[in-house]
Amino acid sequence: MALGKPGVVAAYLVSGKERALIDMGYRSSAQTVINDLEHNGIRTDGIDYLLPTHVHLDHSGGCGTLADKYVNASIRVHPKGLSHLADPTRLWEGAGELFGPRLMEQFGKPQPINRNRLREVNDNEEISLGRGLTLRALWTPGHASHHLSYELEGTGTIATGDAVGIIYPNFPVLVPTTPPTSFNLRLAVTSLERIKETRPARILAPHYGVMDDATNLIADNIRSLNDWDVKIRSMLKDGVLQEQIVRVLTDETARRVAQSLGMMPDYLSVSIKVSVLGFIRYLKIVNGA
Repeated sequence: MALGKPGVVAAYLVSGKERALIDMGYRSSAQTVINDLEHNGIRTDGIDYLLPTHVHLDHSGGCGTLADKYVNASIRVHPKGLSHLADPTRLWEGAGELFGPRLMEQFGKPQPINRNRLREVNDNEEISLGRGLTLRALWTPGHASHHLSYELEGTGTIATGDAVGIIYPNFPVLVPTTPPTSFNLRLAVTSLERIKETRPARILAPHYGVMDDATNLIADNIRSLNDWDVKIRSMLKDGVLQEQIVRVLTDETARRVAQSLGMMPDYLSVSIKVSVLGFIRYLKIVNGA
């Protein structure tokens, strides 16, 4: 129920002898996550790890709120994201420039987390949950430099965070998620190839849900990134303005599911806009502009 709507952002509870929560949504929807955990019998001492895949607001915005609730939980994050959980000011200001005040109010401002609760997670680091279940962290940059995925070793399952693109249940078309400021196409493709090397059968996607046929999904993600690369490069070369590029790719997304533009959810159209801006920024850096 992120932003008051179902099927926008997922959080995943992984239970062995100990429990880990992978991603936790916006600050504004933290209470929904808490309610669901309580409904499943999880007490205040029942979460051992809070594991945001990265520190964007839809993945870690609720982390501080949940850290206050689950007082024994160790909060673990990529080293490049740790400072943003301790002090989300820069993250909040940067997001505000992209999304504007109305959406930022809906997201909710993240609560700072005491540094004593925070721990770094490095590439290939393992977290044993007991009962034969181990999470292995994979550094999967491209979407963001501080991005991790978590392989549930021996299960054929991997929580990818935003290393994979968006497919919403009520608007089922794959859309790249390539926001400013650290999107990097080369690293995004390399990260998808690394995920493929784990031979997953299913993907736990944040946007949205458990997705089977992981091999084809990864291939589709690589194709969609390369497709945007070709199209955006071509439009920039032809002098097409940024706003029009957003419009072209938004219209194309709607056509791919035979929907009118008016049927597209606001959160998807905003995601496309932000992703196009991130892709354009990346291309300008690559081209030295």
